[in-house]
Amino acid sequence: MNYQILRYDQVSSTQDTARKLVAAGADEGTIVVADEQEHGRGRRGRAWISPSGGFYASFVLRVDPLGSLRVGIAVAEALRDVEIKAMLKWPNDVLVGEKKIAGVLIENVGDLAIAGIGVNLAAAPVATATCVTRETTIFLTQDDLLKRILQHLTPALPKEILKRYRALSATIGRDVRVEVGASTASGPIVGRAAGIDSLGRLLIEVDNTLHTIASGSCIHLRFVPQAGWRSAS
Repeated sequence: MNYQILRYDQVSSTQDTARKLVAAGADEGTIVVADEQEHGRGRRGRAWISPSGGFYASFVLRVDPLGSLRVGIAVAEALRDVEIKAMLKWPNDVLVGEKKIAGVLIENVGDLAIAGIGVNLAAAPVATATCVTRETTIFLTQDDLLKRILQHLTPALPKEILKRYRALSATIGRDVRVEVGASTASGPIVGRAAGIDSLGRLLIEVDNTLHTIASGSCIHLRFVPQAGWRSAS
């Protein structure tokens, strides 16, 4: 694929900029990269603090049922290239240990998907986060990271994507709490993350019953592994 990379010093958010470009006719392969975002956002409307010096980009891609997983994998594998032990919290938060180093946001516009990626390069803006400079001695610029992400964001069959995702999962085998839907009035689902299915949905075991979660906010809980327990795939 041929990519058109558009660079900005500062934007409201790369997602908003990419959305405007798509409305004006931009197609698959357009990438918006900014040094700073004034109003960066993550999944479920959460703010993404975006100081100068981080990696903030939005990729215009074709809608793909496993697109969220594909992009998360590409970011995690790009970081692992520079000796960072990046793992994925379902669906696509990128963690080192229990600290967040990167996040992915997918928004569909017709038959196109805008994949927003935020990576903490030089600073961790909150206590629950970490950054590249804390996790590796290898110097990584915005351009270096972009190149590595694109190298890993290559076409692959769904079976291969699921295999790569499961190998990087920090969620499978964990006790989790998942808030589902626009409202949490029905209460969260709490149980053991048993695996993901062929559509990338999270499988949670609660009282020997599997629940299938298509979307939601996942929180890892502490647990002691049970003897003989194996994760489902």
